[in-house]
Amino acid sequence: MKKIYTLLLLSISISYSAQIEGSWSLNPSAGALGVGPDSANTSWWSSDAGAVTTRDCLFDDSIVFNSNGTYDHYMDGATWLESWQAGSPTEGCGVPIAPHDGGNNTYTFANGILTVSGVGAHVGLAKVHNGGEDGAPVNDQIDYHVTFSGSNSEVMTIDISFPNPGGTNGLGWWRYIYLKNGAAPPPPPPSHTVTFNVHTDLIAGNVSADGIRIAGGFVSGSPGDGLQLDDSDGDGIWSGSTSLPATGGHFTILNGNCSDWSCKEDISGQSCADANNYNDRNNLLGGFSQDTTLNLQYGSCTTPSTGIDELVNSFSIYPNPSNGMITIQASNTINTVNIYNMIGNLVMVKNISNNQSNLNIENLTNGVYFMELTLSNGSILNSKFIKK
Repeated sequence: MKKIYTLLLLSISISYSAQIEGSWSLNPSAGALGVGPDSANTSWWSSDAGAVTTRDCLFDDSIVFNSNGTYDHYMDGATWLESWQAGSPTEGCGVPIAPHDGGNNTYTFANGILTVSGVGAHVGLAKVHNGGEDGAPVNDQIDYHVTFSGSNSEVMTIDISFPNPGGTNGLGWWRYIYLKNGAAPPPPPPSHTVTFNVHTDLIAGNVSADGIRIAGGFVSGSPGDGLQLDDSDGDGIWSGSTSLPATGGHFTILNGNCSDWSCKEDISGQSCADANNYNDRNNLLGGFSQDTTLNLQYGSCTTPSTGIDELVNSFSIYPNPSNGMITIQASNTINTVNIYNMIGNLVMVKNISNNQSNLNIENLTNGVYFMELTLSNGSILNSKFIKK
């Protein structure tokens, strides 16, 4: 029996090893690189389709896992550099900097865990390791979680956690998606059309001669590549549409075209600001499943169409979060309840005529919602709740 078990374990080990052996490069499409608050969530930042060109020196790097437990990292004279590296280079393509300049190192792969060992050994971005984002892993060793997909296991998804207080359980997660060299690229992730309507009446002074743009996050990596909005009718509402990955992400609004982000709106401390991502907007974090219209106020989290802002709890909602029924209770009779999603769309209305009522939110998509109560005395109360 012991021999049978030994043979079975050897067979499993060989199967795992065979899956990873071969030459791999980053998948040349949007979403090949991303980071977020938990595994499979790249809402903090995700590479767009343009990154395949702007970071071509990274996408053409290849990693070859050999059957003898060694792997070769080929950079062909150029790779992606960042300011944390020796000499503080400008972020962009450049000559690889030791010790993260490729070469031959060792690896093990078993039970879905890839461990690379050696000075400068890494997969994906050189800075990321299990202890942080400074390119200095403990004992020159990094562990990655690996899964395969595709009819011939030609797509390799690599996840790695690192300490980040903004993530689940104090961890952030980077994700890299590799394609086996010679394999046909997988279909791109689904996308939907997002229409941005930006109200500019809160801008101090005038709108820049370069107009209003949507940029950053999963929209564009640089201000100049952002979505240019239009106000041809002169009503102060700048509009434009683009197709964006359904996985969602953060973004910001620019008053002008500034290469240093100095014309970015300031919404720090407000409800729609993502403090973990440069105080960009979080309106589309968590993804979306259909074509979407966002009505936004430059410099504010107020939704122009509804007047919803950072809302103050003036009545009771419990349990909160909830996955089914919630109870609302106010000191006066509640006439109506309106529920809005994060982008200001009205998703539920209920007439009550009582100071307490139960609402079934089972059919709402998981996320953050705003509740607006109209009381019999004319008061309007607002608060937030979470459907989980």
